[in-house]
Amino acid sequence: MMASLSPPPIHCNNSTGGEVDRLRSRLASGDLLHPYLSAEYFSRGQSSSSSPSSSKPNNNASCTSTTSSSSSSPSAVRDSDIRDNFVDLAASLSICCGVTPPTVDASADSSSPSSSFLQNFTTNKHVEQEIHRRRLRLASEIGGGNAAKKIDDDDDGDDDGNNNDTYYYERRHIVLILCDGMGNSILRDTLSSDDDDNDASSFFARNNQPSRLRAVFPSTTPAALTTLATATWPGRHGMPGWNLRDKKGCDLPGNQDTASPPVQLLVLSDHIRDARSGELASSMGFETWDEVFVEKPWARKHRTSEESGMGNDHHQQSRQQQQTTKRRRMIYVNAYNGDDYQNWSQGNNNNESKRKHSSSDATDFSSWFIGDDDTAHQKDGNKNSPHNNSQSTLFETAKIEETAYETLGEPEGSTDAIEYFRQGVDIALGSIATAEKAGDSTFIYLYTAHPDKHMHALGVEHEEVRKVVRGIEREVERFWRILCDREVLLSGEYEVINNECNDTEPALDSNKPGTVDAAVVVTADHGHITVHENDMVVLPKNIADLLEYANIGVHGKGRHGYLHCRAGLQKHLLQCWQANAELSENFLLLTVEEAIENGLFGPNCMRLEVRPRLGDFIAISLGRKTLVTPSELEKYQKCCQCQGAHGSLLPEEMSIPFILLCPNNK
Repeated sequence: MMASLSPPPIHCNNSTGGEVDRLRSRLASGDLLHPYLSAEYFSRGQSSSSSPSSSKPNNNASCTSTTSSSSSSPSAVRDSDIRDNFVDLAASLSICCGVTPPTVDASADSSSPSSSFLQNFTTNKHVEQEIHRRRLRLASEIGGGNAAKKIDDDDDGDDDGNNNDTYYYERRHIVLILCDGMGNSILRDTLSSDDDDNDASSFFARNNQPSRLRAVFPSTTPAALTTLATATWPGRHGMPGWNLRDKKGCDLPGNQDTASPPVQLLVLSDHIRDARSGELASSMGFETWDEVFVEKPWARKHRTSEESGMGNDHHQQSRQQQQTTKRRRMIYVNAYNGDDYQNWSQGNNNNESKRKHSSSDATDFSSWFIGDDDTAHQKDGNKNSPHNNSQSTLFETAKIEETAYETLGEPEGSTDAIEYFRQGVDIALGSIATAEKAGDSTFIYLYTAHPDKHMHALGVEHEEVRKVVRGIEREVERFWRILCDREVLLSGEYEVINNECNDTEPALDSNKPGTVDAAVVVTADHGHITVHENDMVVLPKNIADLLEYANIGVHGKGRHGYLHCRAGLQKHLLQCWQANAELSENFLLLTVEEAIENGLFGPNCMRLEVRPRLGDFIAISLGRKTLVTPSELEKYQKCCQCQGAHGSLLPEEMSIPFILLCPNNK
């Protein structure tokens, strides 16, 4: 549920004028996909506008009060206009694990950018309730319960999405399989065959709901995975992109004590670093992970039983139900466990006193419980004892191998990628089997960096990409077939399951003895396109000279380039950009405020801590053209090697699969 926004603030009017209308026109035509609003919504907005925008960039550098930079007025949002987004999936998973997703009190951010567009969306109480209902419905589909099993902890009898309302779902095992970069267009192109009917032959195609889910914007891995970890939009968490530029503290003349240089935040690494210098972010003013990611991960928000209820009978009963929900074991399987980002997303609070005494940079998540401090393990004298109703959810991790970069493009690369994914599948099966024997419930998150890793190096159309996707599909089908037979699951003899696709697959029946009560969700963080060397664009010198930082790059950043202007030169950049035919024809240049106002980073105000990281302008690619650095252009022109990329709003990048396998699901 989302709160209403404060009135539009006073901000600098460096409007790009017709670029907003151009954005909405592309969204109305379907050439671009909005993260959560339909093409029909923007079509109505166009038809209700009295005339096309004839506005030009406002070169007045003074600050004026404005509510919109475009003459096209947004129309009222209908229920049918709203599309499910990756953030809704994240919120539904958190609900299934007993955590109510965060609500946003945007009025607290009184200086946050706002507009009539955002106000139109968020002040509609009916729309807020519709989004809340959609998330509960999705949680019910996955979790096997329904909203009727809501625990009304605020005792108001209202299904209002209040932070005190807890929802209880009974599904024994919930598995999320996230295949990086495996968008719907990738599935369609790699699983289709000239001889076969794709819908009849492909396990994924038979079970996919391709129009159900959209990626967040920017359509990048750090934006999506941070959304998954926090159940919030990129405008609210701290990572709406790669290598975001930020700075801690205020410089003073001659000051050497507290001055910190700007940092380019690199988070998907062993440690959170400055991408330029390699220095740890902690040495550059970011003392805790929460200062980097801004929003806390929902894994950390699990409450212990002592924190629930108020002592009366109603709340005593709620606590018992919550304790049952919180017995769900949280199991994370990927090749990067132990890195700072994984530790943070899995709920670690970056307690320096613990890390100083650790013999490894990786945290042993099998030995601590969410919401508890070290004393929690001293109560029973055994930190590895099985969890019970007096403890919060147990966390476990498993690390699988990763494909070597030098093997990409060779048969060894796709073979290794499939084999390592198979390792992850077997670990997940073993974890479910262990939990079944103990009578426990689980949430398992299995992440693979493929096919994204292959596509970045080879492009989308390469044969090795096809092999990887088909191999992933076979392994997911094997996983599902084993879950359909509890006897096989508990035996550990997983090789006996035939990997060949059949016309039909068994459906779990939760009421039938010998089956496993499990739901499996397969999705991706984004899709991909191929960028050839002639699609790579370098910023001309007259524009580069106006910038302090151009956050661009071939693999993703250059498809939604964040441009940080030198102070006072914004209007000059607008003029130079519009005078350059290649740039103005192939990219939308929006002020960051315009992007926020049109809801690209989510329907809520952007947090003040996040806003400086995006600079002044965002250049959104309208096709394959991608902003790259001079060194990248030289490298790829020399080897004539195409690359895979993502990060913009093209359907190929924004449309992601929603494959749901669950009891009696056809």
